Amino acid sequence: KIKYIGISEASPETIRRAHAVHPLTAVQLEWSLWTRDVEEELIPLCRELGIGIVAYSPLGHGFFAGKAKEDTSNSSLGVFPRFQGENLERNRILYSKVEKLAEKHGCTPAQLALAWVLHQGDDVSPIPGKSH
Repeated sequence: KIKYIGISEASPETIRRAHAVHPLTAVQLEWSLWTRDVEEELIPLCRELGIGIVAYSPLGHGFFAGKAKEDTSNSSLGVFPRFQGENLERNRILYSKVEKLAEKHGCTPAQLALAWVLHQGDDVSPIPGKSH
């Protein structure tokens, strides 16, 4: 017997269809200081339907854990547009602002980024991970 069902990276339409068949317990999606587009539709939909949110990559693929300062051109992160050219430079400016704010509060940028996700609501469970 299946009691709880969760899905990952689903569109609003898929979430609604799945939830109509069997109430979803959780939706896993990328959510961080850096990836906030989910706040437009997905987060409100999950809250409307009473579905828990599992936020993966709350540190922005390691960006807020120090990768902002690294050369990403030869790493696996270099395939993401946000780690390329002008995007990378603009994102490094964002990182500098987060770094200053973290310093003001006596924590690291990673701790600040994780705290931000944690404070988005009791229905949010961030799952930071480690890449190789």
